[in-house]
Amino acid sequence: MCAASLTACGSDDGRPGSLVSGSGESGRGAGLGGGSSGDGGRANTDAGSRSDAGDGGAAGEGINPAAPLAIFPNQLQVDVGCGASNEPTALVIRNAGSLPLTIQSATATAGYMVGTPLPLQIASQSSAALQVTPPVAKASAKIGDESSGKLTFETDEAAQATHTVQLNTTLYGAQLEFTDGDGKALAGPLTLTYLSSSACPDNVKYRVHNTGNLAFTLLGPTFPVRLGGTSTPKAGVSVEPDDFAELQVAGNSTSDGACSGSGDLTFTVQGAFCGTVPKLSVVWPANTETSGCACVAATQ
Repeated sequence: MCAASLTACGSDDGRPGSLVSGSGESGRGAGLGGGSSGDGGRANTDAGSRSDAGDGGAAGEGINPAAPLAIFPNQLQVDVGCGASNEPTALVIRNAGSLPLTIQSATATAGYMVGTPLPLQIASQSSAALQVTPPVAKASAKIGDESSGKLTFETDEAAQATHTVQLNTTLYGAQLEFTDGDGKALAGPLTLTYLSSSACPDNVKYRVHNTGNLAFTLLGPTFPVRLGGTSTPKAGVSVEPDDFAELQVAGNSTSDGACSGSGDLTFTVQGAFCGTVPKLSVVWPANTETSGCACVAATQ
């Protein structure tokens, strides 16, 4: 639980490896990892296997057949982020045979696209990749929504082998909601309260809660006239999935001597954010009969 005036909880940005461009080879058996980007998506890290090999990768182990032999994962995680361009994920295919392997054609269903020029030849005991791009997320899609399709490719193995790979996609992104200092979602404006003085309201804590499944960087807020408080550092603060940054707001009337006001706190969010960044409405009710006030909000 965050206890400081400005706190960001969590340590991992929650970003799936398949949202990071790149390719690699790892895993057991024939040494194939899922051809995911960067550190690998969840399903991409499945042990390498030939689609018709029941032991998930044992085919080709300890042998060097006098023919081409395709070894590959039978599932590939191809994730997409809100507001981000759809980056391809690499399906790594290894030729465990002693003769060159040719990927002659490749097609995908459900809007997935294969971007690698074909035919693609893979030398003996070498690897190459088919780049697979997920479909654009529907406007009605929600964070965490899953979709799937199939990739089919043909090789020059015996009997013109046809192989199939399951494609899986999860929609990743950040979203936020405003809560009070106890973590309860605000159903309306945040109202300043008078506990220590009848003239100046107390600093009120609130939280910016990440309700998505991907971290974002929070910057701001921008304060309207007569309101002020703490803000994020110039570089912003990272807010992890299901965690929050805690800030404070209060009245600020040193410039005009007013004793009440209202307005919206506006934030900037960096990262794969789903939807529109909301504003936090704040109300400073009048609670004094004096002719002027000199309230100064907490700053950081």
